[in-house]
Amino acid sequence: MILKRVADKVRRLSSSKQEAESDFWKDLIKNLEKWYTGELTSYYKTPNPAETEKIKVSNLKDSSILTWLKLHQQVKYLKDLELTDDTFSGLKLMDIGAGPMPSASVFRNCEVYCLEPLLHKYLEAGFPLHYYDNCRFIHAVSENIPVEDEFFDAIISVNAIDHVDDLRRTSLEVKRVLKRNGLFRMHVHYHKATKLEPVEITDELFLQVFSWCPNLHTVSRKSSSHSTTLEADETFVLWSNF
Repeated sequence: MILKRVADKVRRLSSSKQEAESDFWKDLIKNLEKWYTGELTSYYKTPNPAETEKIKVSNLKDSSILTWLKLHQQVKYLKDLELTDDTFSGLKLMDIGAGPMPSASVFRNCEVYCLEPLLHKYLEAGFPLHYYDNCRFIHAVSENIPVEDEFFDAIISVNAIDHVDDLRRTSLEVKRVLKRNGLFRMHVHYHKATKLEPVEITDELFLQVFSWCPNLHTVSRKSSSHSTTLEADETFVLWSNF
């Protein structure tokens, strides 16, 4: 009976977190349209696009999202992960917590898989997924990834691992689906637990949970990212095994 109550509570909290995330992304679309049209001169530190920079498709919403992906999200991934766009050439790459846009598509000549539990929410919010023929979407949680053992050559994550429901189970799944000697790199936000970001990560916790990963080390520690400046008690830490 006690276990049932705990399981019910976890499901309620997870549902509440997903609804809050869904609201965030709906608001984002509205702001991206304002950014695209120039009503917002800058958004998350990225200036609104010049006419020559705009991607133009059949409607304002999709045009705004595609332009944002190119000018902000893809640039963010390279800067926050401190990598070049050819890093994963020839490899099978998974991005954990990819969000509503496949930012990992910035990496050239590789197979990109975007793992996201909220794909249905993104579609409901209005994010298009049909433009990205170079990416494959996996609609699943990181605690239960529906692929075979040692499927990926490389796994990345950008400011997303603190959103998971169970960090330890996520780590075990990453270990299972990553090839032996596979590449591992995560941009991690250290902060107090919040509704949207319930996992409070420290060096000690991260090292303990991912202790299976050989050569794991910190690449950098920063008080800001490509798009965000943190509060004084928060940090972005870049973890990697290469």
